Amino acid sequence: MTLKLDLHIHSVSNGKIHVDCDQLKESLLKKGLHGVAVTNFFDISHALLLKEQLKEFIIIVGQEVWTKDGHVIGLGLKERVTDFLSAEETIGRIHEQGGIAVAPHPYLFVSFCLGEKVTSLPIDAIEVYNGLAGGLLIPNFLAKRAAQKRNIPQVASTDTTDAASIGQTYTEVLVENPDRILEAVRTGQVKLHKRALPLPFAFVFKGLFYSSNVAPCPVHSFPCLVCGKTMAVRMFKDKRYCLDCGKEEWTRIVCCTNEHFLCIECVAKRNLAISQEMWGTTKEAIKI
Repeated sequence: MTLKLDLHIHSVSNGKIHVDCDQLKESLLKKGLHGVAVTNFFDISHALLLKEQLKEFIIIVGQEVWTKDGHVIGLGLKERVTDFLSAEETIGRIHEQGGIAVAPHPYLFVSFCLGEKVTSLPIDAIEVYNGLAGGLLIPNFLAKRAAQKRNIPQVASTDTTDAASIGQTYTEVLVENPDRILEAVRTGQVKLHKRALPLPFAFVFKGLFYSSNVAPCPVHSFPCLVCGKTMAVRMFKDKRYCLDCGKEEWTRIVCCTNEHFLCIECVAKRNLAISQEMWGTTKEAIKI
């Protein structure tokens, strides 16, 4: 027997639960998956809770960490990894916990991806097929080329907030023992199953054409922390002032309906405060 796993999903984003226990269970059963890695930003509380609630499945506790150099996913975590450190220090902290570090969507044309840094960092695997980017072709092609050049293990995952999309792309880990999953990924004992998610046309329109009042894209939804409307990644940077700390930044990420802007540090602070309110401390969260 091998283990079929979607190694990159978001169950919570900006305080909104997109995938709860029942939805995740239904999706895993429907897709015939053995489990997922829950890799929310900024916090691992909901991942720990889902692991406790769904003991009949494999729930890998992960975090998509926002480093100074781009996003890095930690898998097999016991504690939250501090954001905004260098990628190298972040990877070190993941390894200290016995986890593995994966470079997600390194070439996805956005400033928070590792890009060419992926060719030199001490990561354990590269996400060479991101289901969200599947229809775009180039980002996944570049990621696969980088992995082949470094002879580094490869993984595939959906990167979705939509329960119905979980497992459309997944990694088959060629072991039977769940305790060996991280080791197997680190040593490349995997088989990739690639299928693109539907292109997020709403996301494209709101970014390219400055559309407003567009509903959050269900396959990858990150609502505005101020008003709950959808966020957009614009074509060009504008000067914005953070509503919380007042810091001035040039950015492409903004609320497409009400033009709200928060710097990423304040986004992290708000998310952690919301998590504390929803689940308490991590230790308390798994007792719910």
